[in-house]
Amino acid sequence: MPPVILPRTIAGRRTLLISCFCIVALCTSAAAAESIVREVGPPDAGGVITVTLSFPGTDIWGVAETLPEGFAYVDSSLPPSRVLVRGDLICFSVVNESTVTYRVRAADPESGEIAGAWWDFTARTNGTVQPSAIAAGGVETTTPSASGPGACLSVLGLLAVSALLRWRR
Repeated sequence: MPPVILPRTIAGRRTLLISCFCIVALCTSAAAAESIVREVGPPDAGGVITVTLSFPGTDIWGVAETLPEGFAYVDSSLPPSRVLVRGDLICFSVVNESTVTYRVRAADPESGEIAGAWWDFTARTNGTVQPSAIAAGGVETTTPSASGPGACLSVLGLLAVSALLRWRR
């Protein structure tokens, strides 16, 4: 049977404090990791909207963007061999690129929201791209960001605080 660390001993307090510090440090570094940023430009004279994805660093990424209903993919800055289009889903294979632009067109002046997900194959992480709402006429509107690592950090913070309070008794 493994030894039981009593919280009242100095060794137990030190172990508890180091464990809490490690948990918070790991979550903070994961939360601080940058993610992909999407910028939606205004429509040009032909009604084509340019979308730019900015990547932190030059790693190997996979990105899946879901277009709103009524929008169609036109082209991108990547070679066609690194883009897969299936209906309203566009998948990009991004290798050593800092930005990727793609263009979409709406059949009519429609509104909708572009949603996306990303995978960083070098760091072995994934996440979502903050949704971008496009109002009629192609003007981007702000969308509140989805909950991300903040919920995880809140729970771990509460656990760390309760552990530290228990340690101080």
